[in-house]
Amino acid sequence: MLLLAACAPKAPHLASGEVPTSGVPLTPQHTLSPGDQFEIRFPFAPELNDRVTVGEDGTVSPKLVGSVIVGGLTVPEATARLKPLYAKRFKDAELSLTVRYFAPEVFWVEGEVTHPGIIRSTLPLTLERAIVQAGGAKAGAKTSDILVIRRDETGAVRAYRASLGAQPGVAPADVDPILSSFDLVYVPQTVIGSINEFLAIYAKNLPFTAGIQTVPPPPATRTTLPPQQLPH
Repeated sequence: MLLLAACAPKAPHLASGEVPTSGVPLTPQHTLSPGDQFEIRFPFAPELNDRVTVGEDGTVSPKLVGSVIVGGLTVPEATARLKPLYAKRFKDAELSLTVRYFAPEVFWVEGEVTHPGIIRSTLPLTLERAIVQAGGAKAGAKTSDILVIRRDETGAVRAYRASLGAQPGVAPADVDPILSSFDLVYVPQTVIGSINEFLAIYAKNLPFTAGIQTVPPPPATRTTLPPQQLPH
């Protein structure tokens, strides 16, 4: 599968979770944001305990492992991301993460909205509330064909279709999913015929540097609406 992937960690690192009927992974927990501070604690090696702050690019720089992208991940996801990195350095790399300071989450809402750009929120936002905070969709916007674009823990950028409003046979929570910090929501003016072609053109407008990289397909549990592929 070919997906957009970050070439340089200049901004969002995006997370993913379970895929509901609408296709957008739900993220009910706080996702790590710029300014978040958390402790990394080692029960069997307390001398290595560390405290780090998430930077504007979504990275932290713990002792021994250097720069790591964690922005947009939940605490369990960030823990899973750090464990194998420390395991390369010493045995018994059992660790836990405790957030000591929660910063506002960061989102981008672009396209056919009144006030496109960055949004910071102290509370998790759903898709609809993020669009409302951006001033709402403009008249004629195609709110039935919205894209949620996020970068996962591997650095791959994935796009998911979403829509505003009730849909037959779809639970309300699936129609209006909770966003992850660093998500980019794009509200188009017309129906997006090919997401592949759209992303190839829109890549230069993403709030982070991106290129094309081959990555493994998502787990089978995400087959409801898998991320869109990009051609070379």
